[in-house]
Amino acid sequence: HVQNSTLAGGVAIGATARLAMGPGMAFLVGSLAGLVSVLGYFYSSPFLEAKYNIFDTCGVGNLHGYPSVLGGLLSILLVYLNSDAEFLNYAVGSQSLMQLSAVVATLVVSIVTGLVSGLMFLRSGNYFDDVPDYDDAVWWTDVE
Repeated sequence: HVQNSTLAGGVAIGATARLAMGPGMAFLVGSLAGLVSVLGYFYSSPFLEAKYNIFDTCGVGNLHGYPSVLGGLLSILLVYLNSDAEFLNYAVGSQSLMQLSAVVATLVVSIVTGLVSGLMFLRSGNYFDDVPDYDDAVWWTDVE
C-alpha cells in the first residue's frame, strides 16, 4: 500500500499545480495525499468489499480517487492563500466556487459513468464465474 501511495502525491498536486506554493506546501500536499491513500487501503477497501461486494483490485479509488478529491479541495484553500496571484481568472470568492464546482462536476461525471459502465457489464451476462479469481492464465495461450 505504501508503494502505491507514494504516487498519490502526484495525483493530488495535479489540481494545485498552477497555484504558487513553496516546497513546504508541496510536501504537505504530498504527505496528506499519501496518508489519505494508505487510510483508503486500510479502511475503505475492506469496508467496500464487506458491505457492498465492491472489489477495487487495482486500488483506483485509493490511488487516484481520494487523493484527487483532496487535491481539488486543497486547490480551494490555496486560492485563498494566494489571492493576489495574477493568473487567477476571477476574484477569490468566485475562483474558489469555480474550483469547488470543478471538483463536484468531476465526481458527478465519474460516478455516473461508473454506474453506467457497471450496469452495462451486468446486463452483458459476462460474470466470469468459471474463471478463478486473479488468474490471468485463462486469457493467455501458448503460441508455437
